[in-house]
Amino acid sequence: MIYRKYDSRDISDIRDIMENDLGYNCEIEKLNIRIQEMSSRGNYQIFVACDGDKVVGFIGCVSYLAFELENEGAKIIALAVSKEYRGKGIGTKLLKTAEQWAKENNIEVILLNSGLPREDAHKFYESQGYFKKSYGFIKRI
Repeated sequence: MIYRKYDSRDISDIRDIMENDLGYNCEIEKLNIRIQEMSSRGNYQIFVACDGDKVVGFIGCVSYLAFELENEGAKIIALAVSKEYRGKGIGTKLLKTAEQWAKENNIEVILLNSGLPREDAHKFYESQGYFKKSYGFIKRI
């Protein structure tokens, strides 16, 4: 398995994971525009796990400033591994890759949200040292 930074050629595999494994309806053109915008801002990072030329998992992060933090924080905005590759340590390695990026960039805390029904994901994050601290709220406007 190879772990590396995202490349624009990875877009189709990422879209497939989002649709087939996470259940999100994603138009590849719109997803590509969003990822290009993220890349242009400089505070986003995307890492992928590849089996040969095929992306089988990915993680996206963004760094941010907060009132309560002396240094920057980071938020994991996406983490997904193809169903047929789960249980092989790929998610763990992607998390460790993001954590290493955070350490190298003087980031002191990483947070993430995980949907209430995704109980297996909650157990995974807890097994990696993450803990429940708050509820997340959303309002569409």
